[in-house]
Amino acid sequence: MKDSLLVKGVLATLAYAFIMSVTSLVAKLVQAEVAVSALVFWQSLFCVTILLPQQRGHWRRHNVSVWRTHFLRSISGFLGFYFFYLAINHIPLVEASMLRACVPLCVPLVVLLVHKIKVPSSRWLPLILGFLGVALIIRPTPSQFDPWQLVGFLSAIGLAFSMVTTRMLSKNVRAKETMTIYFLISAVLSLLLSVYNQTSLLVPVYLIPHILIVGLTLYFAMYLYTLAYGFAPASIVSPVSYIGVVFSGLWGMLIWGHVPDLLAMSGMLLIFSSVLLTTYLGGRKSMA
Repeated sequence: MKDSLLVKGVLATLAYAFIMSVTSLVAKLVQAEVAVSALVFWQSLFCVTILLPQQRGHWRRHNVSVWRTHFLRSISGFLGFYFFYLAINHIPLVEASMLRACVPLCVPLVVLLVHKIKVPSSRWLPLILGFLGVALIIRPTPSQFDPWQLVGFLSAIGLAFSMVTTRMLSKNVRAKETMTIYFLISAVLSLLLSVYNQTSLLVPVYLIPHILIVGLTLYFAMYLYTLAYGFAPASIVSPVSYIGVVFSGLWGMLIWGHVPDLLAMSGMLLIFSSVLLTTYLGGRKSMA
């Protein structure tokens, strides 16, 4: 029975990684004619439309601290997506996906900021390896530095904040309520950003199916990700989910001819190794 759940967890994670790569691919394709804030608005509105009926009869009263966490989770999640979509406009999809996948490196630092819990000494080696990998991709030298790669890494920081705060909410709040509040706030923030930047929310008729694909794949990706964690431990789900970077790399090569150079590939390998080491150490700690 346990092996069966493990297989289901791996399959759910593989499906999540592939579907999320499709979300990123279509998002990159439409952004030639659709502003980032408009894309985030429509994907958020689409997901709210699906989630609101599922929340009927499940709303609960919460104290101020829970709502504060809701807002922090929603704003950080919004920034995570916004920065990622900005990055894929300017750098190869595989690099943006890899930088966004640096969440396990950022989570201990976010926990330090939010909960004042110090990073255990055993975690410093994978963190150093991971950030060396980030440096190889970003190449922070005057001649090679591309600020859009830093924007890609900021998406990982936003996602890390959203994961930590989602964990905080999970003790008192239904998962679908967290998602509904997040997408509602994301829709409002992207609407305000569109008004501020004076960008239109109108989408060309022929791109409407693409916007629907972004919203639908995003919803199912988040559903499968939640399902995967229900079937298998994080020590399995987290490394397997990195196959999404491979999918993004294949899309980038097939459509745009993007092939990462040796330094970028070395950086990706270091990041992947650091995540494997982090999840291994986390698994050992949970078994102790």
